Amino acid sequence: MITGQAETSEAYDVAHPSEGGLDIPRAPGHWGPLGHLPLLRHGLLSTLAELGAGAPVVKLQVGAVTKYVVSDGDLAQEILGDKRQAFGRKRVIRGFRPVTGDGLLSLESREHREHRRILAPAFGRLPLARITPLICEVASEYAGRMFSGPSSGPGLDLDLDLDLEMLRLSADITVRCLFRSHTDQETVSWLATKAAPLSKGVLLRMLAPAWSPALPTPEFVARRRATHRLRQVVADLPARHMPAEGGDDVLSLLEGAACPARGPARISRAAVVDELVTLLVAASEATAVTLAWAWHELARHPRAEQAVQAEADAVFNSGRSLPEKLLEHLPLTTKAVMEVLRLYPVPVLPRNALREVSVGGFRFPRGAEVLINVYGIHRDPGHYPQPHTFDPDRWPSDATPLALSSAYLPFSTGAHRCIGAPFAALIAPIALAALAARFQLRPAEAGRRVRAVPGVVTRPNRLIMTASPRVGAGIGAQRVSEQPPAT
Repeated sequence: MITGQAETSEAYDVAHPSEGGLDIPRAPGHWGPLGHLPLLRHGLLSTLAELGAGAPVVKLQVGAVTKYVVSDGDLAQEILGDKRQAFGRKRVIRGFRPVTGDGLLSLESREHREHRRILAPAFGRLPLARITPLICEVASEYAGRMFSGPSSGPGLDLDLDLDLEMLRLSADITVRCLFRSHTDQETVSWLATKAAPLSKGVLLRMLAPAWSPALPTPEFVARRRATHRLRQVVADLPARHMPAEGGDDVLSLLEGAACPARGPARISRAAVVDELVTLLVAASEATAVTLAWAWHELARHPRAEQAVQAEADAVFNSGRSLPEKLLEHLPLTTKAVMEVLRLYPVPVLPRNALREVSVGGFRFPRGAEVLINVYGIHRDPGHYPQPHTFDPDRWPSDATPLALSSAYLPFSTGAHRCIGAPFAALIAPIALAALAARFQLRPAEAGRRVRAVPGVVTRPNRLIMTASPRVGAGIGAQRVSEQPPAT
């Protein structure tokens, strides 16, 4: 019976010891049959931030469903690392498999390890160093196209749907730099347009009951058609492949593993498409959202924006060839990207307990639905003073997005850590600097609040910004030194 008052006080229940460890306390704000639904009235992200500032792990009841929300970095590391064999990924697999097939995001155990071994060389230091000039070229071409249309030109501003524009750029970078293939700009635009609806479908399948995403709603039908078209586009990429000199680009590695002429095939032809779809969806959306949020935050923080512009000018507007180790010349831009990844990460990582297991002294029952609260961990005031504030200076000068700590998990950790993390850590600062050297962005609607919404990634609800060419900034591409990277 609902009495109008919460059943518990606003303090967390006391954890009680049991044979397998401490029972996990219930989150505050439980309202009878409604469970914790009132706690969610301000949205999932607000709830995750609130839980992140509370107990390390709590039970959250939504109707008849109980979730175990882990908001402590050390516990998250244990679940994703040392105790990973005790936890499954059925909701992650359910979410991604209809789009990505049997790609890395949907694989477990031996198949997952084999696919990672095949793809890993593409994300090594030398292959990524070799694609740095191409990243700069693609970003510069994009900047040139922005101000070459009939409604643009010198002295003219341009209103942009930034989420969509950054998806166009990141999809182009992924196809041309990571896959070493090519597709026309119309197809790139299509990929960008369909990425958000597909992402929403993944989130629905991850969080909803198993049967609900199969209902033939108009949204379901549209997502299924978009998925079919996406797989057609990706299946055509090998025909336009321009292999890297070392043969260590993604497409070369996948094609080689599927080729029976080189010995027993390690993967099927269908698996090649699955992995290309997986990497395209994951890399494009994650990078696009990072860049969109970076522009939003820089526009709100002039000091950080000026620091990024100064670095960009020194590198891209100097009239000299770009240096080989480009990222070392962009430390402030890299810190800005790190701060964006902290504020707007993948909000949750779902896991399910395959057996009763103790983590950090807490007992998780068999079948427990676990949500690793990355959003809350990244905003833990115990680790980050003023956690909701964009402050790139909180990071040391030599920091990189790949630096692992229990309170910083932008790419997850353990066996399922994002294989493309080195690629993402490279392209986001370079693309941001390459564009910042050429134009400045300001909100198109002054005073309009941009709201963060949960998805597979934390994305802006609608981000319309006005791009203005910077005085004296060049639009043409500069080239990186063609010398091979040092070994």
